[in-house]
Amino acid sequence: MLNKLYKYTALRLEFFDNLMIRASQKYALNDPFELMPTQSHKNKNFSDDSYFDYAVASLSETNNNLLMWSHYADQHQGIVIEFYPNKPLFDSYKSFAKTKYDSNVEGEVIDEEETEKRKIINAGVVQRVRYSSMRPKLNKYETLLEHFLVKSEEWIYEKEHRVILPLVAADKVIVHEKHLAEIEELSYSEEVLEKTYLGKNMFMVNFKGPLLDEYRALYSYNSDYLPDEIMEGAFVESIIYSYLQKISKDSSTVFLYKVPPDAIKAIYIGCRVAESERQMVLDKIKSKKDLSHISVFQAETSSNRFELKFKKVAKNLIGTKKSFNNKRG
Repeated sequence: MLNKLYKYTALRLEFFDNLMIRASQKYALNDPFELMPTQSHKNKNFSDDSYFDYAVASLSETNNNLLMWSHYADQHQGIVIEFYPNKPLFDSYKSFAKTKYDSNVEGEVIDEEETEKRKIINAGVVQRVRYSSMRPKLNKYETLLEHFLVKSEEWIYEKEHRVILPLVAADKVIVHEKHLAEIEELSYSEEVLEKTYLGKNMFMVNFKGPLLDEYRALYSYNSDYLPDEIMEGAFVESIIYSYLQKISKDSSTVFLYKVPPDAIKAIYIGCRVAESERQMVLDKIKSKKDLSHISVFQAETSSNRFELKFKKVAKNLIGTKKSFNNKRG
């Protein structure tokens, strides 16, 4: 049974405002063998585009791996987020059913075959990564799911678990400005698109919200076959599905997914985080009522061993300059 679940990440103060974490698409994964099975056999169940439908949120069983603090938490200047393993990590995630037009009923119905393929991948659920010396073969695994969950034995120290998420379920996407013109066309008008400039020619955009608003304003869909929620999801997917696949091939594109505040158990602050930034983290947590349950720990280097120790910050000190001391354990 999984007792601990952690996410290593750079320190972004805006996380405490929007509670969004990244899931990486195929071309943004740091292992060149990822989603590249051997080509000795072709599997008719998978199309060439199958791997571009999803992104991977990577988690770990451990919060004290020195390599992971260096690689994924900005060389100890970042944080580790602890999640409750028994709570849904992405409560806003919806598994979009695939629809198709049926001339017999003159309307949209569920595409049972495609929808079943989506269910098999078990998206939105925390799943353990398996490590192997052999790359997966297309004819060995019956479902696409297996290809997301097999990595080289070289990575075993990460003790990784993954949540696989459809690109179309992303709450927001960070894109280079070169993609904006086409995105604005997808959103019907530049005025409708929600976008925030982040610097360095990058923008955070909201695809789904404006499209759903447009759908609800323009269409009144009454169906004896499908509920509104499925029709809304199918509408959004029909517009952005292919385009999300396209921009996912740009490794600078970032797909963000919102986590519920009650899924977060604790925050571990890196040992190299500047005191001013530590204080801002604590101020953020203190100012948010829905984050008041979160415990905060400060990472400190051991004076005797190559390891980190974590000192809990007292609740009554969060948001004060007495929150930390600099003693080493």
